[in-house]
Amino acid sequence: MFLSRSKFGLMASLVLAIAFSTSANAQGSDTQAMMDLVIQVQQLQDEVRMLRGMLEEQAMELENLGDRQRDQYLDLDQRITELRSSGSAPRVATGVGGPPPAAYGTAEQAQPQTQPVVREDVPEVRPALDTPSTVSGIATPDTQARAMAASPEAEKTLYDQAFQSLKDMKYADAAQQFQSFLDRYPTSEYSDNAQYWLGESYYVTRNYEIALESFRTLLTRYPDSPKVADALLKIGYTHYELKQWDQARAALVQVQEQYPDTTLARLAGSRLRSMKVEGHF
Repeated sequence: MFLSRSKFGLMASLVLAIAFSTSANAQGSDTQAMMDLVIQVQQLQDEVRMLRGMLEEQAMELENLGDRQRDQYLDLDQRITELRSSGSAPRVATGVGGPPPAAYGTAEQAQPQTQPVVREDVPEVRPALDTPSTVSGIATPDTQARAMAASPEAEKTLYDQAFQSLKDMKYADAAQQFQSFLDRYPTSEYSDNAQYWLGESYYVTRNYEIALESFRTLLTRYPDSPKVADALLKIGYTHYELKQWDQARAALVQVQEQYPDTTLARLAGSRLRSMKVEGHF
């Protein structure tokens, strides 16, 4: 009997509690919903902060990786340049852009070392010029011969100075020196490299319009250069920075089609995926 009364009292209490709570819930339902939304917004804000921090860390890592790759690339270009100047240029250049000439076999390893001598052989023509000509006819070829013999060293020195400025991140000096080199030696064996690094100097300093012109000049003036693929990729990058999405996409797709299964093609594909995620096509 006592238990039944207790149960009855408990049930009555529950009914009263429900009766009071329904009216309170009717009034406080909107408030509770707003509180839930506020909590959800705070949680989303926390997640956004966390994701933003992760993105900043990844961006920093990518920037550091890009710096390391740039340094390695500059070092590699410098080594190739030194090999060119030492007389091994035919084997190095063909390793990048085409088959080696037949004249450079393993049995003639001394041949590259004699390559600079070919340029120094020009003064030996002088006796043939002396015989039929007068004194006035000797002076001009003699002066030209000395200038030709000295030009390789002058070219190498000027190119190295510009390239060192680039490695030292003195981009304004590098751009000026590379342009001076191209003005003085437009047909040098280093001219294609100088043209590319001239564009790179402007690209790094965000002078995108001038950089684009420099890279395009390389394509038209040095179509057989090993730097053509790099210049084409940078043309796509430069159009991207200029928000010229159609031109950027066209250049990057061209890199993928002309240079498949290469690092340049993978870089072009990565930038294309970024453009797609960003909604640029």
